[in-house]
Amino acid sequence: MYEPRLGDYGVVKTNGFFGLLIRVGTTSRWNHAIAYVGDGKAVSADPTGVKLVDISSYKNIAWNKHEDLTDTQRESIVKNARSFIGRPYDFFTIALLALRILGLKLNLPIFTYLAKKDGFICSELVAEAYDKAGVSLLDKPDYLVVPGDLAERLIYQ
Repeated sequence: MYEPRLGDYGVVKTNGFFGLLIRVGTTSRWNHAIAYVGDGKAVSADPTGVKLVDISSYKNIAWNKHEDLTDTQRESIVKNARSFIGRPYDFFTIALLALRILGLKLNLPIFTYLAKKDGFICSELVAEAYDKAGVSLLDKPDYLVVPGDLAERLIYQ
């Protein structure tokens, strides 16, 4: 069994209606992402906000165990992820992603502003923690990253 390292991200499949909607809408078997911060804990964004969670609460986690990160980058990812604790969940980004899935790509500046304003969705949290550490995971804005995007990176590492 893989023991996650500081700064690793993981993707998971959770139960429930919203998890199912995310998986169907993004055509992925994964619907949640977390950032490992040590001592069996990860930072997670869910509808109650950004918080510290115990990784044992997830049944199966696919970790990005092949990520080529320096110790400095890993420490920065952890610091960034921890700094997001207490921020709200970003329901606006979920709505924006749902519209994009339906084929409505609204590129108005106000939508971008609102999606980046305050809260996070889980995969956006991971992408931004990495970006702020100087590690770009994907070639798209952080607020448009979905768990399936992160999972797909695992395949090609």
